[in-house]
This record gives sequence, structure tokens and C-alpha cells, in this order.
Amino acid sequence: MARFEKNYDSRRKPKNLKKSKARQGEKNQSFVLALEKWQEFLDEGFFQARVVEVHKRYAFVSPEPKDLQIATNEVFLATVAKKYLLSARKERNFLAVGDRVLCRKDSSGPSDVSQDIAACVIEKRDDRMNTITRLDPLNNKRQHHIAVNIGQLVIVASYMYPQVKWGLIDRYLALAESQDLPVVIILNKLDLLASQSAKLQDEICSYEKIYEELGYPLIKIAAGPNLSSKAKKSCQKELAAVFSDKLSLVTGHSGVGKSTIVNLLEPEIVQLVEDEEILRKGRHTTTFASLIKLAMGGFIVDSPGIKSFSLEERSAPELTYCFKEMRPFLNQCKFRECRHIDEPGCAILQAIEQNLIRVERYRSYVSMLTTNTGREGRLRDKLS
Repeated sequence: MARFEKNYDSRRKPKNLKKSKARQGEKNQSFVLALEKWQEFLDEGFFQARVVEVHKRYAFVSPEPKDLQIATNEVFLATVAKKYLLSARKERNFLAVGDRVLCRKDSSGPSDVSQDIAACVIEKRDDRMNTITRLDPLNNKRQHHIAVNIGQLVIVASYMYPQVKWGLIDRYLALAESQDLPVVIILNKLDLLASQSAKLQDEICSYEKIYEELGYPLIKIAAGPNLSSKAKKSCQKELAAVFSDKLSLVTGHSGVGKSTIVNLLEPEIVQLVEDEEILRKGRHTTTFASLIKLAMGGFIVDSPGIKSFSLEERSAPELTYCFKEMRPFLNQCKFRECRHIDEPGCAILQAIEQNLIRVERYRSYVSMLTTNTGREGRLRDKLS
């Protein structure tokens, strides 16, 4: 759910479009300045802030004088300083939710935005500790930063409606491993599992054991919009242990119940909850990623539900490292450039035959290495 109405749309054309690429690169480079070098600007009246929501041509920021002391009750409408707008870049946006930025107040502000929203100009951005990124669905040559500078990644899936997509979970896990990010997996709608076939329940149980054996925390809950008081308190207690005093990105497939889970955390902004039709069709109700404060302490970034998640291209060694169970077998293959698909003397393939690596996870590895749709991983998907 967007924090504010989308009623600002700057259509001014940038000037000096013929600047050299070298000059553009200089401008892009100068936009990033380490936080420890901001003091001279702060002495001149600038303020440091955190990006809480990003739109096409502007963002909303909240002051953050110290780490994770984000004053989300005070919001500024922010635009990037014009001198950077011509910079050549590979990202879809200059900014992402979670960015630390250096701002100066702008008393003029956009004329078509309510005057009760203060305006500011973003002059600098701090280096990013980590980025949760996928390929831009509209342009596969650019990256779409979903969130940056987060403390943990919380992957939400549902047992049914929509059915859990294990391959999508593996894609998120691979990205988190590449960023050295802690991960928690939440499986929602546990109450719907009992009515399913024994075969499906056994398959799901088998997958659960995979992630538990790999050491990924796995939380199983039945968080719905009509919970009893007792069930609600039980869910809140379990979720508080995951989210309290952290900055977490909540992500997953459309319709898995992310907004319902966020509402159990008592956010400052109540999220629109999926109705029955959305729950079954897997459509999403959250439109923009938004940073939200929680009553129990901490912050979450509630991201829009997605149907695919394409990672940027990685070499076989890079991708193998993102699967923690494959790391012990790195550099043990006969050929240095082994892709672990059909090469002779492959240590990974031998480990699969010895049941040291689960074939389900290997299937995800092959899918990420050889395809770019981001839609693999349903229970019915099999290796050909």
C-alpha cells in the first residue's frame, strides 16, 4: 500500500543531453558519499534521512539522526538534485527503500503537492551495505533494487492458495547468501494443509526438512484476517521473535498473506488485507515497497507480491557458492570451468548420487543457471 497519493508527476525534460559519458560517470560517482564524510554538510543545516518509499520521479524520506532511529511520523517529499539526473546508470531508480540519504530542505517544493508535506532535495547517498535486487521486468538490462541496507530477509510463502513455490524460495535464498544476509522462511496458511492429499502433505514435509537441515529458520503459522484472540496472540508472539528491533524485508509470491502478517506486527500504517478472491488467485494488494515502523520495535519493508524473481546472471562458481550445501565441493571437480550439469568428474553430481545434496535444490540451481524466467519451482516441476 502506498503511503501517499501519487499526485506528483514531474515532466520537465532534462537539459544538456549531449554531455559526454565520462562526465556522466563522474556525476553518478559523486552522488555516492560515505556517511562518515557528511558532517560538513550537517554543519551547514543539511539532515540525514532514510528513504521510506520510492516512486517513479520522487521519493519520501524520514529523518534518521542515528541508525534505526527513523522518525517515520515526519515525512518529506524528496527529489534527487538535478545535477545527477543525466547520469548513465544501470539501476531503474537512483534510490531504493532503505537508502541513507543526505538532504537539504526545499521551501519551494512541487506546486501540485499538498503544502502540508515538506519538500527536500537529496544531495548525497551513502554506500549500501547490501541490496536485494532482481532484473527489471520491463528492461532486463537494468536492475530493480527492491530494498537496500536491510538487517534480514523474511521470505513468506503459503501452503495453499497459492501453493508454495520452492524454486522462488531458493532464488531468494541464493540472493541472500550472496549478500551474507540472515534469512527467515515463514510458511503461512497452515490450517489449509490438513485438507490436502496425503501425497502432497508428504512432499511438502520433505521440502521443509531440506531447509531445516540447511539451518534456515522455518516458521509455520496460520495467519488469517479472522483469527481468534488466542490464535492472534500466539502468532504475534512467534512473529515478535523474528521482527523485533530489526529492519526486515518481507517478500514473497503474490497472495501469500504478507499484509496479514504485517498487520499482526501492529504497524503504524495498517495494510490492505487480501480478500478471498485475491487469496485464491494470488494477486497482490501492496503496490509500492514501503518502510513501516512496528509497535513491537523495529521496521519492515513490505514489498509488492511478485510472480517471478529473476537474478542477474552469475557464473557457475558464483551460483554454486550461493547454495550452502554445495560449498564443501567447490574446486573438487575434474574441470575448473565445470557447470555441474553433465561434465565428467563433477564433484557436485557425485554428491547428489551419494544423497549429500538434495536433488530438489540441485533442480533450482540448474534452473537459475540456465534460464531467466524466475518462475520455476512448483512441486510438479521435474527435471527433464
